[in-house]
Amino acid sequence: MEVTVPAITLGALQYAIMKVLWERGEAASSEVHAALVEDRGLAPTTIATMLRKMEDKGVVAHRRDGRQFVYRPTVSREEVRESMVGELV
Repeated sequence: MEVTVPAITLGALQYAIMKVLWERGEAASSEVHAALVEDRGLAPTTIATMLRKMEDKGVVAHRRDGRQFVYRPTVSREEVRESMVGELV
């Protein structure tokens, strides 16, 4: 029996966010923003919104730490690479 895994497609910003999370293991939205602001110049709300959309996609999850959410990846770098390469083929 063959199991079909849904494709994981990420835009450039989503992939950049995932790279931060893969490197750190987990991070608050403000930490992700700090890691990306110099290169991308995005507002903190943009990062927070994108993290929520990525959680809806199932590629990140969060836990509450006081008043902030701390996000972690739920898919590996390899899973994303394989899925995105598979989409091209």
